[in-house]
Amino acid sequence: MPSRRKAATRKPQSNEVLSRLQANMKRLQRDTEGLLGRTRKRAANLISRDQRRAVDRLFNQAQRLRSDLEKRAQRASRDVESRAERFLSTLEKEAAKRLGPLLRRLDLPSRQEIHNLSRRIGQLERRVKPARPAHKQPAAPSPAAAPSDSGSPE
Repeated sequence: MPSRRKAATRKPQSNEVLSRLQANMKRLQRDTEGLLGRTRKRAANLISRDQRRAVDRLFNQAQRLRSDLEKRAQRASRDVESRAERFLSTLEKEAAKRLGPLLRRLDLPSRQEIHNLSRRIGQLERRVKPARPAHKQPAAPSPAAAPSDSGSPE
């Protein structure tokens, strides 16, 4: 008979152990689900943080590229301007070198000669103006009536 008692007492104990084991398993499952949820949230935060960092890095690279391109464009612009100035200077020198003999053959006055003559005419006009009312000279003939003097021998 003692064996029956042991069997009867063992059954309630095994039920108790089983219920405790089930409770522990449920608690373990709950804790695992919570841990998994927190891990997912942290992973999402890390991924979005990494993505933000990547976007920031790309934005910084784009800004550096923009400033680099602006500097290069300024350098290229200055280079083109200086080349254009050198080219224009060379062109002017070459034109003066080639046109100079032609102008001398045509016996045309230079710009400096015209300027000097204009200055001398202005000085003479200033001298003649005060003298004109005192002497009461007749009006000078019109330029069309005066013989042309180009300064070249005919």
